[in-house]
Amino acid sequence: MREKKLVYVPMAVDTVHPGHLNIIKVASGLGQVMVGLFTDEAIASYKRVPAMTYEQRKLIIENIKGVDMVVKQETRDYEQIF
Repeated sequence: MREKKLVYVPMAVDTVHPGHLNIIKVASGLGQVMVGLFTDEAIASYKRVPAMTYEQRKLIIENIKGVDMVVKQETRDYEQIF
């Protein structure tokens, strides 16, 4: 049996919308979904401070069907993750 591919999906998710759900649905069809959730500081570095805290946003994302794990993404630079 082949191991599922890991699909990395970076997100800010200050307000969950249908686009987020669609991205996760498509990603879950490709493999195991790891959401790189931007920290409050990472979001504030390129737009306004998020309305919800990181922990609040993480709780929401962890409970969306198709998300296997959530990791903290502290910058917009994805290379630091892997």
